[in-house]
This record gives sequence, C-alpha cells and structure tokens, in this order.
Amino acid sequence: MRCVVVCFFGCDGSGKSTLAGLLSRYLSDCTGKQSVVVWVRGTHTFSSFLARFMEGFQLFKGNCNPYYNICVPEKMSYLWVWLEFFSALPVFFARFVLPRITGRVVVAERCPVDFLVWLAVTLRRNVFKSFIGRATLSIAFSLCECMVYVRADEGVLLSRRSALWDRRVIPVELRIYDSLARFLGVRVVDTSGKSVEESLREVVEIAGNECV
Repeated sequence: MRCVVVCFFGCDGSGKSTLAGLLSRYLSDCTGKQSVVVWVRGTHTFSSFLARFMEGFQLFKGNCNPYYNICVPEKMSYLWVWLEFFSALPVFFARFVLPRITGRVVVAERCPVDFLVWLAVTLRRNVFKSFIGRATLSIAFSLCECMVYVRADEGVLLSRRSALWDRRVIPVELRIYDSLARFLGVRVVDTSGKSVEESLREVVEIAGNECV
C-alpha cells in the first residue's frame, strides 16, 4: 500500500474517528512508518479569533455556528467565506503536508471536503460552485491520495448523536455529503448495521486498491 495520505469525510456519527484511529495503526504496521491522525473542519486560526470577538455583539448572536453561537449576516457571508478559506490554508499545510514531508503516514478523519460542507451549513450558503468551492475541492484531491466517504443512514446517525445541533443539522449535512460523494465519484463505506471490523475491512480494501 503506497498511499501516505488517506482522507475520510462525512457526517458526525458516521464512524470516521473510529476508523481513522484503527486505519492509522494498521498503516503504521504495514509501512513501518509513524502514522498520525489529523482533522480539519471550520473556524480556524484568525477566523476563530474574529468569531470570538463577534460573539460579544448582538448583531451576530445565533446558533448557526455552534462553536461560538454566532450567525454571520447574509451580506457578510461572502467575505466570511474568504476569511475562513485563507485561515484554513495554513492548517491544510500543517496537518497534511508537513507530516508527509517528515515521513509520516497521514490519516485524516476530516479533510477539506468537510471544511467546505461546514461553510455551507453554518453560513446557509451554496459555496460549492464558487471559486472557493472549486479551489477547496482541488486542494482536497491534491492532498488526499485516497479519499473515502464514510456515511450512515439518517436514523443511525441521529441515534449516535444526541445534541440539539446535530439533530437539526445532520439531515441537511447527509443530503449534501451524499450529493458531493456522487459528484466526486469517491468510494463509499456505509457503516449502517455493520460492525467496526466489517467497516475497517472495507476501508483497508479500498485503500489497498487505490494505493497500489
């Protein structure tokens, strides 16, 4: 198996973190290299400091972003997309490129695809056909040698995640992720009704086929 960067994406509760940890150990054994689990989502570095500042103003109060309890007004959402994107670029480099340069195997439990879905959901804006959307997807494919969509049925996801935010957002996210996976043509592992071992075997088979 020659891949050194394997990326998962999908909804919370689909099993990405569990599979990423298991695959990381498996790849370390296979390659003899140190393996690291990374993730990337939304609200990073500079934009996170700005979000904390915005949280103190009534104008931005809301539940669109559960980390900071803010909602970016529609008139500001275009600017915010760019702020998030440029804030995320150093994170992409630090978490995906640097470990690879230093000889480690990278398993991403979340990748730039999740970052893009996060922007769409928290800003309530279709970002996928924009320049930022196309650039983020290009970055995802350039960073990830093997990309796997980990999903589960809506009822299964909701049984695994009980927070009010998750129950409100997961149905929306699932439709977006399903559409993106079809558009991107990536391999899918559906963890609904499967054991962790069965799902891991699927992931290993996919990674083996993609990375020979």
